[in-house]
Amino acid sequence: MANDRPPMIIRPCFQQDLEYVQLIYAHHVLGGTGTFEIDPPSLEEMSDRWSKIVEKGWPFFVASPVSDLSRVLGFAYAVQYRDRTAYTKTFECSVYVGPTTQRQGAGALLLSEVLTTLRLDGAREVLAFIGDSYNAASIGLHQKLGFRTVGKLENVGEKFGAPLDVVVMQRTLPALKA
Repeated sequence: MANDRPPMIIRPCFQQDLEYVQLIYAHHVLGGTGTFEIDPPSLEEMSDRWSKIVEKGWPFFVASPVSDLSRVLGFAYAVQYRDRTAYTKTFECSVYVGPTTQRQGAGALLLSEVLTTLRLDGAREVLAFIGDSYNAASIGLHQKLGFRTVGKLENVGEKFGAPLDVVVMQRTLPALKA
């Protein structure tokens, strides 16, 4: 129920949050098909990834319980879709929540903050590449926040001995009024 949700705050991700980020992501790498990575990245690798994102001024947020801002319940970020000037207004977003935090609203809050930040920064299109066409929770989350399915890449990944699809979703951000 909605009343059972812990009060959360969405805030920028800091270096000291990366241990939690790495643990949450490792859980998804080892146990799920939402990411096609097979081996969890090390804390050093996650730190390098985070640094590349925040150095460019792109959004990288965490959800924390209001009662303990040092804890991380989930994280979300966005990167430019491709490293070419023509794509400067198109971003790819990612969102992951901890196993004990799923279906408590953290994913929606995180993704909403990423979308708001991208819009304020002048982004026009946001893409989501959802691992596994049976990933109903992630597909539903993105639909809830205005994404539409624009395609499916069939059998492009393989994990746990099974071929996997990728669902491509897209959201157009409304332009800011001048």
